[in-house]
Amino acid sequence: MEQNRRNFLKNAAVLTGSALFVTDKSLGMPTSMDKTGRLPGKVEVAINSYTVGTFYAREEIKFRENPDRIFAELKEAGLSGFEASAGKPEDLDFFLNSLKKNDLQLLSVYSGGNLHDEATANNEIKRLVSLAEKAKQAGTKVIVINPNAKSGKSDEELNRQNRNFDILGAEMRKMGIKLALHYHTTELENAAREFHSFMSDTKPENVSLCFDVHWSFRASNNSAVSAYNHAKLYGDRVVELHLRQSQGGIWTETFVKKADIDYDKTLAILRQSKGFDNCLIVLEQAPEKGTSKTLKPLDIFKQSVDTTKKLFS
Repeated sequence: MEQNRRNFLKNAAVLTGSALFVTDKSLGMPTSMDKTGRLPGKVEVAINSYTVGTFYAREEIKFRENPDRIFAELKEAGLSGFEASAGKPEDLDFFLNSLKKNDLQLLSVYSGGNLHDEATANNEIKRLVSLAEKAKQAGTKVIVINPNAKSGKSDEELNRQNRNFDILGAEMRKMGIKLALHYHTTELENAAREFHSFMSDTKPENVSLCFDVHWSFRASNNSAVSAYNHAKLYGDRVVELHLRQSQGGIWTETFVKKADIDYDKTLAILRQSKGFDNCLIVLEQAPEKGTSKTLKPLDIFKQSVDTTKKLFS
């Protein structure tokens, strides 16, 4: 299942996940928590193109042929924002008009990048900086990068990749954008050496983490303990959180707080971390083989938004 999202980005140049955040109007980012550990203010939820594309595809509705209708339904579901997946700046054009029509914000952008290969790294950095510049014009605060997958990257490749992450993150920081690294199964192979290296061998001011809770679970042989431990280790680097749930290892149709992963426990751990109050929280529920099919996308999103708001309020 790991390659589903990578292939979606490659083929559609647009991915998504649902984001939850509390808006500070002056900053466009979440406000601080109160002394009880709760997020004050109105809890808002956004969604990404991967989630949207997969659920509408299940209904044989093509995202790219129906953007206005789909974004109107996202707004009706109670969503406030969007995470677009894009390979190059012009890929964002598909979304921007429909987002504006429906009063949805482009909060983050998801992309890939080959920064471990000496032959491609410089051009990849230029491409991703250009993507960030275009996204900044739309008010984007976070660029999420999943490094191109290669099983068993050498130490030389990991060191080169991490140096380039720092270079890229420093350039984005100048724009007021945070670089957040994402991961799937490949990055957690071999004692998770790639995952730990890009957290341990980069500068926190340049490189943050998009914590994908369910991939920490799935890539560790369905271990909730692993997900909780990743939260303990790197909670202070998390600027974006991807939320997905499963029951018996199979993704649930809607997001629920407690099943294979206890999200109350996950949040209790993360809320002990410095800086988590500024986290963009992304709900990224999606269907896979074995996922039940009882609801239409609008109802799926409504129920998932409601659960997520209750979780954080």
